[in-house]
Amino acid sequence: MESRIIAATLLLCCIGYTYASNMPDYIQICHRHDPELSKCVKQSVHNLRPYLGNGIKEINVPALEPLYIGDLNILEGGAGGITVKAKKLSVYGASNFEITKMRASIQNKRFDFELILPLLKGEGQYDINGNILALPIKGNGPFVGNFTNFVAYVRIAYDIKNINDVDYFELKEFGLRIRTGKGRLRLENLFNGDKVLGDVINQTINENFELFTNEVIAPIARALEIKFRAVAIKILENFTYNELFPV
Repeated sequence: MESRIIAATLLLCCIGYTYASNMPDYIQICHRHDPELSKCVKQSVHNLRPYLGNGIKEINVPALEPLYIGDLNILEGGAGGITVKAKKLSVYGASNFEITKMRASIQNKRFDFELILPLLKGEGQYDINGNILALPIKGNGPFVGNFTNFVAYVRIAYDIKNINDVDYFELKEFGLRIRTGKGRLRLENLFNGDKVLGDVINQTINENFELFTNEVIAPIARALEIKFRAVAIKILENFTYNELFPV
């Protein structure tokens, strides 16, 4: 009986070693019954970060630096009837996230984690019209923004699908919410380039940064959710369930 247990243990170790040796450097495997699974998954995701900036061509994972979002209707008819549109929006720094909390559950087929984005930079073109804090605002042109310590809450739910007797991940849900941090925005060419009025509006926005970003963060979060979901799908579809989470 004891010899059988030893043999089984050795077999599992050999299987685990085979998976590990065949996996690329950017994938750190986690054994599904690891008592510290959450810690392992957290480290595995952190291990992946250096590769996300330039993307992973061999499995068609797009680059996160910069994260190109494109055109976005950020706010339509918000407080004061304000309308904000962004064009050719690019975000820098998305790959420098750090997971602060992680809960991984194989039984519930869920990963829940909290991460911080220490520094993000956004740039592109804007079009804005309406009122901010009772001040009329109108203009279009280039903008740049620097954002620090934004917090994201991510929820991933998955299922296991069997294809030709091989199990694969099937992403069922990928949700992302963002809590705003601090930052500064600079909108150029407000009021057709009137510097005095433009400086007043930019100062007002930055003095009330959290209030302003709370108005516009939801569509930005949805856009980021779509991008990060695409990255997650590409990674999961290129490896089997047993390769990523062997017994």
